[in-house]
Amino acid sequence: PVITSAGIKVPADKAKNWATCVDKATFRIEPNQAVSLCPVIVHHSSIQWEPVYQKMAQLVNDFSSKFRFPQQPYAVVRAGDNEYHWGAVQDYFKNHHKKTDNIFVVDLTRPRGAQDPAYSIVKHMLAEGGHLSQFVNFRNCEHGRPKDEKERRRSNLVLVSVARQILHKCGFSIWWVSIPRSLPLPAVFVGVDVFHAPRSYDPETKTKSGRNSCAAIVVQVVHSHENPEVSFYSHTFKRETGQEYELGSAIEEAVTNAVSFIGVTPGSCIVWRDGVGDASVANTLGQELPGLRKALSSRIVRGEEGGGKSVKVEVPVAFMFCQKRIATKMFYRAPDGNVFGMPAGSYIDGLEDVRHSSFYINGVSPPVSTPKPVRYIIAQHDEELKELSLAELSWAMCHGYANWTGPIKVPSVCQMAHKLAEFAGSMRDYGETIDHKGFTNTLHFL
Repeated sequence: PVITSAGIKVPADKAKNWATCVDKATFRIEPNQAVSLCPVIVHHSSIQWEPVYQKMAQLVNDFSSKFRFPQQPYAVVRAGDNEYHWGAVQDYFKNHHKKTDNIFVVDLTRPRGAQDPAYSIVKHMLAEGGHLSQFVNFRNCEHGRPKDEKERRRSNLVLVSVARQILHKCGFSIWWVSIPRSLPLPAVFVGVDVFHAPRSYDPETKTKSGRNSCAAIVVQVVHSHENPEVSFYSHTFKRETGQEYELGSAIEEAVTNAVSFIGVTPGSCIVWRDGVGDASVANTLGQELPGLRKALSSRIVRGEEGGGKSVKVEVPVAFMFCQKRIATKMFYRAPDGNVFGMPAGSYIDGLEDVRHSSFYINGVSPPVSTPKPVRYIIAQHDEELKELSLAELSWAMCHGYANWTGPIKVPSVCQMAHKLAEFAGSMRDYGETIDHKGFTNTLHFL
């Protein structure tokens, strides 16, 4: 697909990683038209935060995007380890914070081990309060005072990635992927996944028990083929342990909220559903598709199209299941007789299931291991979308994941649903207190 950043196309030779292209993007939005964020800096007591903030602010503002960092942060919170970390954040927002719009929390943390026990707790507190946040880890890199040139270069790579991620979390897309012109707009893309936490040992019962599962649904709305601005909505649902299916009511609620909060009358809808095996495809589609159609038809068209009356519109739908954990591997034989793994972007069809059409896309091609493709099962493909190449659209959407400047294995909304499900599944309440409405048009979970 054609990848564009600030009106400039990414060269074909940068299709595997376009970070160097988008990092130089300048959107030329005038300062008086931009939104000034209110950064709250939470820093470990051993971290010199001033030079790090100045560097991040410069990198964010160099994009000249819709969102800017001021020269000085809105507030600074000094924190420690573990309970002194989340305790400091809780104390600030409870006793010292004056309510204001556009708060963005930047947490400069130095965990003692590979895992930061405060991360999920602080993220939960901020998500519950409706605050966007970004963590910067100082454990393996001293961003404030690099010890040598090598660490300075590594810090620059990390901080420019942080700057990109901050803008993406605010809902500003730094790059744009072209989608087929045959897709009716506005187009609603839906990603669905369920996170199942591993079973853990309970010392009281002396048995292994599983936590509840967590389902996540991410909705992305594309309004125009030319305008790179898109809209987002996300929602999470607590599930019984191991419960993967029966998400019909959850999809209906999430999509209904999305089209209502965003304020859009859908022209089409494409769903990528993860985590469903062959034997469950038909039952899952029968349970989840009706709720989706009901949500899409909840928007009412008035005026000439309805003859002066309120009418419900049937929105064309394509519903696909993405299967990543499959035993199938694809290879090709070069003219010299050597055998290689299929390159990224390889498309394979003709290996049809007797019940549903399907195709394979090899999204990534690692240099030192055998690539494994993703199988896409087309469970529903309405007649109005027959001219649309679902393979071409799926491959294009594999280039839209904000956390990675390269293609990934599944479409971006599906990967975002996986990320959100894992994030909410690690919370005590499985994301039930996340301010989903307040986070409309943001990607707070990245």
